[in-house]
Amino acid sequence: MSARVTQGSGDATRLEVYTDGQCPLCQWTRSRVEPLDSDRRLEWLDYHDPTALARAAPHTHKQLAEQMHVRLPDGTWRKGYDAWLAVLAVLPGRRWLASVLSVPPFTWLGPHFYKLVARRRYQLFGVPPPCDDGEVCAVHAKK
Repeated sequence: MSARVTQGSGDATRLEVYTDGQCPLCQWTRSRVEPLDSDRRLEWLDYHDPTALARAAPHTHKQLAEQMHVRLPDGTWRKGYDAWLAVLAVLPGRRWLASVLSVPPFTWLGPHFYKLVARRRYQLFGVPPPCDDGEVCAVHAKK
């Protein structure tokens, strides 16, 4: 993981993490992961925010809503299970976990489990889905 500077960070080792800021599971997960990021390698972005959505180009709102996306420092993208592996790989004390989860059978089962939960995150964790695939919903817009 090398070479892309996140806008305004001045740090060539930072990952951009695009999640659903309206999803209780996503919020809970971020609240557990963020304190582990003592090196400040993760920049959390809510794809419902028009500025974050513009930064995520060429990805669309619909694509970002399907799975978590991470832009690596070199400009390449990971999504879903692979995105979580990228996040774990930069967390002090959790890098070993990324190594373990990067081999079979985890690489076979992990993506399926991730997609199962991601598709049902609104039903399972108590928030209605966004109103429209292409726009920020007025219900979810920050006031």
